[in-house]
Amino acid sequence: MVSNASVAISSVAHALTRARNEGFDSASAADVEEACFLAELRRCRSTAAQLPHPPGVFHSVDDHVMSLLQTYLAHEAKQAAKGSSLVPANLATAEGYEAKFDNVDPGWIWSLRDWIKKLRKHEFLDAAPGSQEIANNYRLALLGDWGTGLYGAPVCARSIESDKQAIDMVMHLGDIYYAGDTDEVDERFLAHWPRHPGAANRALNGTHEMYTGGNAYFDRILGSADFAQPASYFALHNEHWLLVGLDTAYADHDLYGAQTSWLRALADALPGHGILLFSHHPPFSAFESQGPLLQHKLMPLLSTGRVAAWYWGHEHSCVRYDRHPGWKTHGRCIGHSGFPYFRLAKDGARNEARWVRFDAANALPGGVVLDGPNPYVTENPARYGPNGYVTLDLKGRTVHETYWAPDGDQPFAEFDFEYQAP
Repeated sequence: MVSNASVAISSVAHALTRARNEGFDSASAADVEEACFLAELRRCRSTAAQLPHPPGVFHSVDDHVMSLLQTYLAHEAKQAAKGSSLVPANLATAEGYEAKFDNVDPGWIWSLRDWIKKLRKHEFLDAAPGSQEIANNYRLALLGDWGTGLYGAPVCARSIESDKQAIDMVMHLGDIYYAGDTDEVDERFLAHWPRHPGAANRALNGTHEMYTGGNAYFDRILGSADFAQPASYFALHNEHWLLVGLDTAYADHDLYGAQTSWLRALADALPGHGILLFSHHPPFSAFESQGPLLQHKLMPLLSTGRVAAWYWGHEHSCVRYDRHPGWKTHGRCIGHSGFPYFRLAKDGARNEARWVRFDAANALPGGVVLDGPNPYVTENPARYGPNGYVTLDLKGRTVHETYWAPDGDQPFAEFDFEYQAP
């Protein structure tokens, strides 16, 4: 059985169109639930037909049903289901194959329905009170939206794994594609995860992991020997810093359970510490949706000026925001570690990596976005932005950020900031 099979958006549209032509559009719904299911498939067919889907390039969208469709079709193709075939696709990995669907039996629609109906949301795991003590000099490697197993993702992993400097923790900021089921967690995440000698591992929950209920995330990742992570949120501290990883995906773009009061208690217990937050979703964005629920729940803390920096993924880009004028926070988007994303810069013709400035607007800070070609997307490198990862060196009250290319050879940039108590 072939591993890491991909399903292009165009293949989803094709499979749904063939199923429509074979009569699923005229199928009578037995109940309201079934009618809603068919309506969702028709919506996906229309959406997929309008999305850009370059041949041979991995693509996924933040759409629950579309992601489930891709996961299901990939699984069926790997099982050599009737009417499916696998053809090699240039996905920058020997294990990468794109599933093609030519002779579609519309019966797969009802098998998909039965599979979705069996999905259950995993129970939420509460973290213990308090935080784990770490050294004052501490180094982290951050990966975001890395769970493709393709392009720069495995290259980033091998660079982190072979880094000659000590790394105390490797952290993923979430998203394993398409819908974070067991096969995808095994093939696109655990199989490539960087195992740096002596480093602890942490994984934050992501949007795509929760599309299948988060079961593979909670059971196979958190429960693995590599992670042994008790909950989807956690805290660390030393003499100067409180580091907090949040679960913003169990409740989409929100904080589920007792996380808000838990964080408040941690901050109160360490009143002189600067705070570094890590999450999958952004509290704000110059390019995509905002995080009003996160802002609302954390505003009492943000308004104190104690959150020195917030690192997130979700958006497929690398962005360094200027210091927030109200919160005094350095916002960082690190969602560029493995996904082939379209370049954000308007002048996308440059053939080298660079930082492009954007202005403050609508009470949001300005900043810079990483631009340049992606040599790991061999189909059209100039169309896609660079992959990469980030290391944080905590030295006393100073944080040193290094933004690395996947091969770890040259940094895109280095940046220092120091926590100054309000």
